[in-house]
Amino acid sequence: MDLSTRPLSGMRQLYPADMRIENCIVEKIRLAGAAYGFEEYDAPTLEPVELFLAKSGSELVLEQSYRFTDRGGRNLVMRPELTPSLARMIASGQDIAVPVRWMSFPICFRYERPQRGRVREFRQFNCDILGVRDESADVEVILVLDRIVRSFGACEGTWAIRLSNRELASELLAALGVPASSHQDAFAVIDRKSKLPPEEWSAWGVEKLGTGFGAVERLTECTGLDDPILDSMLGASRSLGSMRALVGTLREAGLSSVTFDPCIVRGLDYYTGTVFELTDTGGANRRAICGGGRYDNLVGLFGGRPMTGVGFGLGILTLRLFLETYGLLPAELSSRRPPDVYVAVFSPAERDTAFRAAEVMRSSGLTVEMDLECRSLGRQFGTASKIGARFVAVIGPQEVSSGSVSLRDMRTAVQRTMSTAEAVRAIESGNAD
Repeated sequence: MDLSTRPLSGMRQLYPADMRIENCIVEKIRLAGAAYGFEEYDAPTLEPVELFLAKSGSELVLEQSYRFTDRGGRNLVMRPELTPSLARMIASGQDIAVPVRWMSFPICFRYERPQRGRVREFRQFNCDILGVRDESADVEVILVLDRIVRSFGACEGTWAIRLSNRELASELLAALGVPASSHQDAFAVIDRKSKLPPEEWSAWGVEKLGTGFGAVERLTECTGLDDPILDSMLGASRSLGSMRALVGTLREAGLSSVTFDPCIVRGLDYYTGTVFELTDTGGANRRAICGGGRYDNLVGLFGGRPMTGVGFGLGILTLRLFLETYGLLPAELSSRRPPDVYVAVFSPAERDTAFRAAEVMRSSGLTVEMDLECRSLGRQFGTASKIGARFVAVIGPQEVSSGSVSLRDMRTAVQRTMSTAEAVRAIESGNAD
């Protein structure tokens, strides 16, 4: 049987160049979260199917997830997202101080048709606050999201944070004559508007909602928080007042990219209040980059104390596509970081001494790459030059007998014989003279 060199469709396979990019993105995100006091956590990759059926909705689990029965007869799912696992952890009875500020970088799985920015195995960033009842938690997680985008140098006008409110949408649907039993279906229709061609969306909406689709169309045509339909149909609605206050607070904090959009409802069943998306508003990559919202009933479903929550999940791949579209990734990521010193070995007879010298240098905090094949010194110097090593430490018969190394500065071609400790100091100072 011939083995394929290709990975399974949609699965992660990152060569070192891709890992450099991902690590850079992850580190900037980590710093943004840490600036607000978020701590990292993780959860199991495998969970009971029931956890996600109860918390995320049947469509995600039954149509988009990897499910199987293990040898113990348990029905399991490879996590398609992290929030239900987070809620289970919080509800487990551990002595966890509130408010909870947790962040994570999970690998998740969804059985979807692979396409640009959408794969079956993906890494994302999750950021959540639990235990804060008012909208201050919503403000803070959105501020984290804004800080992440700005940390990469994104220009105004290339992105926006669009938000709405599930309670507000439900009140509008009710005022427009849609019964509460149909609201979840209506949310699903609204959520698909930006993902389907207009005619296809309308046909699917009518099939799903019947005459109620007209109310959904009217809701999605709302032009903003000042649209007359809001005041005329809702009056002194608490959710409308909260939404206006939230947008006002965010703009007061300097977030000019924040806008109200009634089409933002998010597809997961557990959202209860504020919902939001980070969107690329430029050109070639116009799409949602990230989504999140408030889920005030999720932890309480486990039978423990009720606890409010709000958070988001940001796909690392979708963020990378955004950054690549606008040239926001550092140029130096295109090549590997060179070692501080390359150890050239004259022959196998000197290899043990070379290993010992290299370990001394590494213990001093230097990055050291050593030639393991004892090729000709000319080829070894060629490799050192190719990978950008500033210094080469040569270990030959004379160096072994004298307990020294010959250190060459590749920029100046100056080469001196010295002890390993002196070589470390010279490399750290950047001067072998």
